[in-house]
Amino acid sequence: MWSDNETSDDLFGFRVHADLIRELIMDPTVLPATIGVYGDWGGGKSSIMQMLRDDFEKEAGTSNTEVNPYEGVAVLYFNGWLFEGYDDAKAALLSSILTALCEHKKFGAKLRDRAGKLLKQVNYMRALRMLFSGAVTGGVAAATGGVGLAALFPALLSGTLTGVKNASPDAIDKAVRTDAGSTSDKAPSDIRQFRDDFASMLGESDIKTLVVLIDDLDRCSPDRIIENLEAIKLFLNVPNTAFVIGADRRIIRQAVVWRYRDTLKASADGQSDPSERLVDDYLEKLIQIPYRLPRLSPSEVETYLTLLFCKRYLKPELFQRVCETSRNQRAKDRYCTFAQTNVLEVLKGVTLPSKLSESLRIGARIATQVTDVLQGNPRQVKRFLNAFFLRRKLADVAKLDEVNDEVLVKIMLLEYAAPRLFDKLFASMDGQTGLVEILAELEPKPETKRTVTTSAAKDGLEEWSHMNRWLETEPLLAAIDLRDYMWVTRDRLGSTLSGTTMVPPVVRSVLKKVLSRMGDAAGRKEIQQLQTAERSALVQLLVSLVERSPENMKAFQALLATAEIDEQFVENFKAVVDRIPKEDLPPALAVLIVTAARKATPLGAVCQSIIDANQDGKSKFAQTLKQKKR
Repeated sequence: MWSDNETSDDLFGFRVHADLIRELIMDPTVLPATIGVYGDWGGGKSSIMQMLRDDFEKEAGTSNTEVNPYEGVAVLYFNGWLFEGYDDAKAALLSSILTALCEHKKFGAKLRDRAGKLLKQVNYMRALRMLFSGAVTGGVAAATGGVGLAALFPALLSGTLTGVKNASPDAIDKAVRTDAGSTSDKAPSDIRQFRDDFASMLGESDIKTLVVLIDDLDRCSPDRIIENLEAIKLFLNVPNTAFVIGADRRIIRQAVVWRYRDTLKASADGQSDPSERLVDDYLEKLIQIPYRLPRLSPSEVETYLTLLFCKRYLKPELFQRVCETSRNQRAKDRYCTFAQTNVLEVLKGVTLPSKLSESLRIGARIATQVTDVLQGNPRQVKRFLNAFFLRRKLADVAKLDEVNDEVLVKIMLLEYAAPRLFDKLFASMDGQTGLVEILAELEPKPETKRTVTTSAAKDGLEEWSHMNRWLETEPLLAAIDLRDYMWVTRDRLGSTLSGTTMVPPVVRSVLKKVLSRMGDAAGRKEIQQLQTAERSALVQLLVSLVERSPENMKAFQALLATAEIDEQFVENFKAVVDRIPKEDLPPALAVLIVTAARKATPLGAVCQSIIDANQDGKSKFAQTLKQKKR
């Protein structure tokens, strides 16, 4: 098994991205800057952040060179979730950074007094509720471009100090008296004063560059995301500072739309949707340097699999030798694959464990399929392998000696890529022989690479047309008894790869919106921006929700919207409607089904079949179907 945590071990070739970001940070002409390290959930963002942290800390501690460019670098690392539970994320972020500077092993002693005074200023502003009031929004324009942003977001400029009236008199009085009694420094009169004091503190210290790494910001709520980004821009954007934000850009963008939805609607000149340009302009003011991490290619996935297997089965010293050779090869040719032959060459004379040889062989054969199905996502690749080895162990414990690893992997790939087709495969399996008759029609014959044809489509097999590559991949399954394989997959791969606790943040964000009272319509539009695997995760959550609470119309609306956008989820909608007792289904759902049935789409056809199947029903749901159909 492999840990699902971030790591500084570069097994998938992302060191080059960390090095590039580090070079940007060390270029004084670029600073101050906020750098967005963008990527999908599990795409390697956290590993990049860990590499940067380790690199800067290691280099800053090096003293064996005459000139060490990292000597004056102070690195602070925060997880975005750290600020999620605070009533004022801006104050929490500022306080955390100042506290970390006070406690810094190398620079703390020289900063402690100045940072302590700034901490008191933060407490003062927090008591006045300035950090999350109109005082902050009024300062956004000045900090991010003045008139330009003011024109884009007029609402951000209203009520410069209106938030002060929200604080209780006792809280303000206590804050003022506490501050006055502890320091002679005057409380900050505005945001600019705090920023000047912060810049002065850094300028008079031995810190040449302050690097703040903030990871997992996309796991926070929309309000917390914007508060943190605005705090960086308004209070901390001073010379020689670099803020590196690890997040899914879609989540950050959704947060901007959500936070300023009223202002955006007012600025849309009567359009139904907020202007894309307005949101992008605002986002560019907050994050000046966006950097998108690429997905892994098939050759990179095969290299990643090779190194994961080596890490599992080799002794640490042998594994390090393999890693070093892989890095050297990648530096010479970024497009080559580090595979089994390379491992054998590196470890010439060493007898490889049989499990390693077998795993490397499997990895070479499944790399392309894994890349296609898991979309080059490092975390999903690792979790897929963990799920595979769990099932492999289950087969061993159950003494299923005939289970072949390559067959199991191929079935699991279908289960992940097309769960509905996997269910049909299971339903079509002969209980006595374990054979699936439709596979004989679908898979290529030995003499030709056959694909799904028109005649096959007439037999109802056209839904397999997008799985041709999977069907052609060895081993072919038509002549294989699949009963043992179906037995070990009873835990359902979807729950293993997309369990609620590991749902991608962008899916959680969309789910929250579609179930909310105010953001449900916007959330349903955002379903279109999701990738197929993310939509699949969303559908699983929605299906589970409506099965527990059939009266939840917002969940049903989201299911319908997903099926309308992506027809492969049409059957999921029909299946859950068929499973739930009709007495529990809300009549409002019947209205939506009748409306959808009027469209000449796959969803419309399925909705019509639901109407036809309930013509004799006595439930309120069935009666509404008949009434509305008229």
